[in-house]
Amino acid sequence: MRGVTETALTDRWVALTRACAQINQAAERVLAESHGLCASAFEIMDVMVRADGWIRAGELSSRASRSQPQVSRLLAQMVNAGYVERRPCSNDRRGFDVRLTPAGRTLFSQSVTTMETVLRDVAENSAEVREVMGLSATRQ
Repeated sequence: MRGVTETALTDRWVALTRACAQINQAAERVLAESHGLCASAFEIMDVMVRADGWIRAGELSSRASRSQPQVSRLLAQMVNAGYVERRPCSNDRRGFDVRLTPAGRTLFSQSVTTMETVLRDVAENSAEVREVMGLSATRQ
């Protein structure tokens, strides 16, 4: 038998999972339509912006909570699109470092504005998302 705290934690986790699914579905659709990005690419770009310079490609997986193969695939696409540049890692020739190009920084900046709109819209239309995000019922 579960205690009150365990049930409350489980309920909170389910609410969080549902809210994240709502946000991710909206983000995937709008980011793809507006910027040709998926939510995972957005998250990887966010990590690179916060690194403010070169970052080891392998480090992106842990910081972005994405698998190494997924990060590698997305990085290859972003390099080909001109949004990311890569160079051999200076202290480990098996790896490589990456950073956003000026075009990548511009795209990310534009997509952040889009994500803000997506988050506001989803929160406005979902009490569950508002609760999880700690927002009131009025538009933030």
